[in-house]
Amino acid sequence: MINTQDSSILPLSNCPQLQCCRHIVPGPLWCSDAPHPLSKIPGGRGGSRDPSLSALIYKDEKLTVTQDLPVNDGKPHIIHFQYEVTEVKVSSWDAVLSSQSLFVEIPDGLLADGSKEGLLALLEFAEEKMKVNYVFICFRKGREDRAPLLKTFSFLGFEIVRPGHPCVPSRPDVMFMVYPLDQNLSDED
Repeated sequence: MINTQDSSILPLSNCPQLQCCRHIVPGPLWCSDAPHPLSKIPGGRGGSRDPSLSALIYKDEKLTVTQDLPVNDGKPHIIHFQYEVTEVKVSSWDAVLSSQSLFVEIPDGLLADGSKEGLLALLEFAEEKMKVNYVFICFRKGREDRAPLLKTFSFLGFEIVRPGHPCVPSRPDVMFMVYPLDQNLSDED
Protein backbone atom coordinates (compact mmCIF):
# COMPACT_ATOMS: atom_id res chain seq x y z
CA MET A 1 0.00 0.00 0.00
CA ILE A 2 1.22 3.50 -0.69
CA ASN A 3 2.38 5.49 2.32
CA THR A 4 -0.50 7.86 3.03
CA GLN A 5 1.49 10.20 5.27
CA ASP A 6 3.73 11.58 2.53
CA SER A 7 3.20 15.07 1.15
CA SER A 8 3.47 13.91 -2.46
CA ILE A 9 1.00 11.55 -4.07
CA LEU A 10 3.59 8.85 -4.61
CA PRO A 11 6.75 8.64 -2.49
CA LEU A 12 8.82 10.18 -5.28
CA SER A 13 10.99 12.51 -3.27
CA ASN A 14 10.86 11.38 0.32
CA CYS A 15 14.26 9.77 0.74
CA PRO A 16 16.33 11.52 3.40
CA GLN A 17 19.63 12.85 2.18
CA LEU A 18 22.93 12.01 3.76
CA GLN A 19 24.34 15.50 4.17
CA CYS A 20 27.23 14.77 6.47
CA CYS A 21 29.52 11.93 7.30
CA ARG A 22 30.77 10.94 10.72
CA HIS A 23 34.00 9.32 11.77
CA ILE A 24 33.33 5.67 12.46
CA VAL A 25 36.43 4.64 14.37
CA PRO A 26 38.49 6.42 17.01
CA GLY A 27 41.48 8.27 15.72
CA PRO A 28 41.87 10.82 12.98
CA LEU A 29 38.72 12.24 11.53
CA TRP A 30 37.85 10.66 8.20
CA CYS A 31 35.80 13.74 7.40
CA SER A 32 34.13 16.54 9.26
CA ASP A 33 31.00 16.05 11.35
CA ALA A 34 29.63 19.32 10.00
CA PRO A 35 26.90 19.20 7.36
CA HIS A 36 28.07 19.98 3.85
CA PRO A 37 25.94 21.55 1.14
CA LEU A 38 25.33 19.03 -1.62
CA SER A 39 26.82 21.41 -4.17
CA LYS A 40 30.19 20.99 -2.41
CA ILE A 41 30.06 17.19 -2.44
CA PRO A 42 31.45 15.56 -5.58
CA GLY A 43 28.50 14.27 -7.57
CA GLY A 44 26.08 16.50 -5.63
CA ARG A 45 23.40 18.42 -7.51
CA GLY A 46 22.90 21.54 -5.46
CA GLY A 47 19.77 21.47 -3.31
CA SER A 48 18.28 18.24 -4.64
CA ARG A 49 19.03 14.67 -3.68
CA ASP A 50 21.69 12.59 -5.35
CA PRO A 51 20.42 10.58 -8.28
CA SER A 52 19.06 7.22 -7.25
CA LEU A 53 20.47 4.07 -8.74
CA SER A 54 18.16 2.37 -11.17
CA ALA A 55 18.06 -0.87 -13.09
CA LEU A 56 16.94 -1.28 -16.68
CA ILE A 57 13.84 -3.49 -16.83
CA TYR A 58 12.90 -3.16 -20.50
CA LYS A 59 13.93 -1.23 -23.59
CA ASP A 60 12.72 -1.16 -27.17
CA GLU A 61 12.89 1.47 -29.91
CA LYS A 62 10.35 3.74 -28.14
CA LEU A 63 9.84 2.62 -24.52
CA THR A 64 12.41 2.44 -21.72
CA VAL A 65 11.41 1.12 -18.29
CA THR A 66 13.72 1.42 -15.29
CA GLN A 67 13.23 0.79 -11.58
CA ASP A 68 14.94 2.41 -8.62
CA LEU A 69 17.18 -0.09 -6.88
CA PRO A 70 16.11 -1.09 -3.38
CA VAL A 71 17.73 0.80 -0.54
CA ASN A 72 16.00 -1.15 2.25
CA ASP A 73 14.13 1.90 3.50
CA GLY A 74 10.71 0.22 3.43
CA LYS A 75 9.39 2.49 0.71
CA PRO A 76 7.97 1.25 -2.59
CA HIS A 77 10.34 1.31 -5.54
CA ILE A 78 9.60 3.85 -8.23
CA ILE A 79 9.25 2.53 -11.78
CA HIS A 80 10.10 5.06 -14.49
CA PHE A 81 8.53 4.86 -17.94
CA GLN A 82 10.06 6.95 -20.72
CA TYR A 83 8.42 6.94 -24.13
CA GLU A 84 10.37 8.53 -26.99
CA VAL A 85 7.81 10.57 -28.95
CA THR A 86 10.46 12.06 -31.26
CA GLU A 87 14.25 12.20 -31.13
CA VAL A 88 14.06 15.26 -28.87
CA LYS A 89 10.72 14.76 -27.10
CA VAL A 90 10.15 12.21 -24.32
CA SER A 91 6.99 11.45 -22.35
CA SER A 92 7.82 10.37 -18.78
CA TRP A 93 5.65 8.67 -16.17
CA ASP A 94 6.53 7.53 -12.64
CA ALA A 95 4.68 4.64 -11.00
CA VAL A 96 4.67 2.31 -8.00
CA LEU A 97 3.80 -1.39 -8.11
CA SER A 98 1.73 -2.58 -5.15
CA SER A 99 -0.30 -5.81 -4.82
CA GLN A 100 -0.77 -6.50 -8.55
CA SER A 101 -1.75 -2.86 -9.11
CA LEU A 102 0.31 -0.16 -10.79
CA PHE A 103 -0.14 3.38 -9.44
CA VAL A 104 0.82 6.10 -11.93
CA GLU A 105 1.21 9.68 -10.77
CA ILE A 106 0.02 12.34 -13.19
CA PRO A 107 2.59 15.14 -12.90
CA ASP A 108 1.45 18.65 -12.01
CA GLY A 109 1.09 21.05 -14.90
CA LEU A 110 0.06 20.49 -18.48
CA LEU A 111 0.64 17.06 -19.95
CA ALA A 112 3.38 17.13 -22.57
CA ASP A 113 2.81 16.39 -26.24
CA GLY A 114 2.96 12.65 -26.73
CA SER A 115 1.68 11.86 -23.24
CA LYS A 116 -1.24 9.87 -24.64
CA GLU A 117 1.08 7.64 -26.68
CA GLY A 118 3.38 7.23 -23.69
CA LEU A 119 0.49 6.27 -21.41
CA LEU A 120 -0.84 3.76 -23.95
CA ALA A 121 2.63 2.17 -24.15
CA LEU A 122 2.71 2.07 -20.33
CA LEU A 123 -0.72 0.35 -20.24
CA GLU A 124 0.38 -2.21 -22.83
CA PHE A 125 3.59 -2.93 -20.91
CA ALA A 126 1.70 -3.21 -17.60
CA GLU A 127 -0.73 -5.71 -19.09
CA GLU A 128 1.65 -7.83 -21.18
CA LYS A 129 4.91 -7.76 -19.21
CA MET A 130 4.00 -6.89 -15.62
CA LYS A 131 0.73 -8.88 -15.57
CA VAL A 132 -0.97 -6.39 -13.25
CA ASN A 133 -4.71 -6.49 -12.61
CA TYR A 134 -5.28 -2.74 -12.34
CA VAL A 135 -3.59 0.48 -13.40
CA PHE A 136 -4.51 3.41 -11.18
CA ILE A 137 -3.76 7.00 -12.08
CA CYS A 138 -3.73 9.63 -9.38
CA PHE A 139 -3.59 13.40 -9.33
CA ARG A 140 -4.42 16.18 -6.91
CA LYS A 141 -8.11 17.13 -6.76
CA GLY A 142 -7.23 20.82 -6.57
CA ARG A 143 -5.76 20.94 -10.08
CA GLU A 144 -7.17 23.61 -12.37
CA ASP A 145 -7.29 21.12 -15.26
CA ARG A 146 -9.12 18.43 -13.27
CA ALA A 147 -12.25 18.39 -15.51
CA PRO A 148 -10.26 17.94 -18.76
CA LEU A 149 -8.13 15.23 -17.10
CA LEU A 150 -11.25 13.34 -15.99
CA LYS A 151 -12.69 13.60 -19.50
CA THR A 152 -9.45 12.52 -21.19
CA PHE A 153 -8.83 9.53 -18.95
CA SER A 154 -12.49 8.47 -19.07
CA PHE A 155 -12.22 8.48 -22.86
CA LEU A 156 -9.18 6.18 -22.57
CA GLY A 157 -11.19 3.70 -20.45
CA PHE A 158 -10.34 4.79 -16.91
CA GLU A 159 -13.12 4.88 -14.30
CA ILE A 160 -13.33 7.11 -11.22
CA VAL A 161 -12.50 5.22 -8.02
CA ARG A 162 -15.06 5.79 -5.29
CA PRO A 163 -13.81 6.66 -1.78
CA GLY A 164 -13.20 3.60 0.37
CA HIS A 165 -11.96 1.36 -2.47
CA PRO A 166 -9.80 -1.35 -0.83
CA CYS A 167 -6.88 -0.94 -3.27
CA VAL A 168 -6.26 2.78 -2.79
CA PRO A 169 -5.14 4.75 0.26
CA SER A 170 -7.52 7.13 1.96
CA ARG A 171 -6.37 10.45 0.52
CA PRO A 172 -9.16 13.06 0.37
CA ASP A 173 -6.89 15.45 -1.57
CA VAL A 174 -6.15 12.93 -4.36
CA MET A 175 -8.34 11.71 -7.22
CA PHE A 176 -7.86 8.09 -8.30
CA MET A 177 -9.02 6.54 -11.56
CA VAL A 178 -8.64 2.86 -12.45
CA TYR A 179 -8.10 0.94 -15.67
CA PRO A 180 -8.96 -2.72 -15.02
CA LEU A 181 -6.93 -5.26 -16.98
CA ASP A 182 -8.64 -8.61 -17.50
CA GLN A 183 -5.73 -11.06 -17.43
CA ASN A 184 -8.03 -13.98 -18.32
CA LEU A 185 -8.74 -12.48 -21.75
CA SER A 186 -5.08 -11.68 -22.45
CA ASP A 187 -3.99 -15.22 -21.48
CA GLU A 188 -6.35 -16.73 -24.07
CA ASP A 189 -4.81 -14.77 -26.99
